[in-house]
Amino acid sequence: MAIKKALAAQDIISPILTRSMPAFSGVAIGQTASAALPIGLTYHSLILDYSGMTLAQVTEVRLKVNGKVRQTASGVDLDMINQFDRIPAAVAAGPGVLILPMDRWGLLTRLAREFSALGTGLPGGPENVTLEVDIDAAALGPVALSLHALQSAPRNSGMFKNLELYHYNAPAIGVFEIADLPRRDLISRIMLIDAAAAITKVVVDINGYERFNRTAIENTAIQNAGVKTAQAGMFAVDPTEQGYGADAFSFEGVTDFRLKLTMAAAEAVPIIVERLEPLIAA
Repeated sequence: MAIKKALAAQDIISPILTRSMPAFSGVAIGQTASAALPIGLTYHSLILDYSGMTLAQVTEVRLKVNGKVRQTASGVDLDMINQFDRIPAAVAAGPGVLILPMDRWGLLTRLAREFSALGTGLPGGPENVTLEVDIDAAALGPVALSLHALQSAPRNSGMFKNLELYHYNAPAIGVFEIADLPRRDLISRIMLIDAAAAITKVVVDINGYERFNRTAIENTAIQNAGVKTAQAGMFAVDPTEQGYGADAFSFEGVTDFRLKLTMAAAEAVPIIVERLEPLIAA
């Protein structure tokens, strides 16, 4: 309901422009490069060009708004999420292009897709936006980064698509429960990084009510039949998998939220939570 109300109040959309962004500073092997993004328009995607390094050597990408990290993940995991959304894969060996969407790609309406765009330039909106890229010390070099953005006219900042990274370790075969993910705002989807393909089933319980119960095989079949492409190495719990942008896990009145992972082997399980949350100026 919260998403439906926000979609109904969304500003009139405008044409998408492709514009060059300021140069990165600190581009060097083993360092963190950063670029300050101009305030004034609405950001739909950032287009990161990289060379002198592999995609795996883009070890972490962080988007900061008003100094707060709003999106964080490795280049490899961001690319896997992109491929899940049917965005073509980046070139693993480099040079390549990594797309960093603010929009929720693959949904059935433009309003739903652009619902989470990063609006700037209007009163009360973000005062500063920065992209940081960690470059692995093993990169061969010479390393280079450049940035473009897909933008449209200014709009209110509204809800934004946070990417939050959590680390868990399933210690043994059997059911591993996660009950401490923050219960706030709206969760658009949950990506469980499953490099060893050890997760055979996931159950999502909210206040004791079963909201999701699928084996890995079932999940792959259902998502491939929708608007997504299931990825080896990731078990995605995605309420928007059929293209309906208003579907999400809401936490109004929720006191208990847990994931139950059936594991075929012990495994470290990083989790990327895509959360829709208001942007509030610092």
